[in-house]
Amino acid sequence: MNANALVAGAVFCLAALFTTGSQAMGAPPDSLAVTQADSGKSFALAVGQRLNVHLSAQLGTGYSWVAAPDSTPLLKLESSTAEGTAQMPGGAQMQVLVFSASSAGKGTLKLDYRQPWEKDVPAAKSFSITVTIKQ
Repeated sequence: MNANALVAGAVFCLAALFTTGSQAMGAPPDSLAVTQADSGKSFALAVGQRLNVHLSAQLGTGYSWVAAPDSTPLLKLESSTAEGTAQMPGGAQMQVLVFSASSAGKGTLKLDYRQPWEKDVPAAKSFSITVTIKQ
């Protein structure tokens, strides 16, 4: 076996040890990812932990996911980005909203899929999860 293979193997083993080590000690992961399939479910977070919400969107049509007015204040929106490129104008992309758990408590994250200029029109789609945030 050559030296490069030994080094690569050692690096892989160390990476696996550090990745699983924090989980084995009971530390929460840095972030939790959820999708449309998780709507209606409950999740536990720790203060400071990130919640990454991955939802399909057609951003080129003006629609996007936004926090509903009655969504929990326990989660603060850090960013909203689009992943992937639409195959055609107005085509589907993945919108990723990143929230940070700012304080302990229980609440419901509610997101609406809407065009921002339509004020008195019901959301085309909705997404919600219940979060319990612990210190």
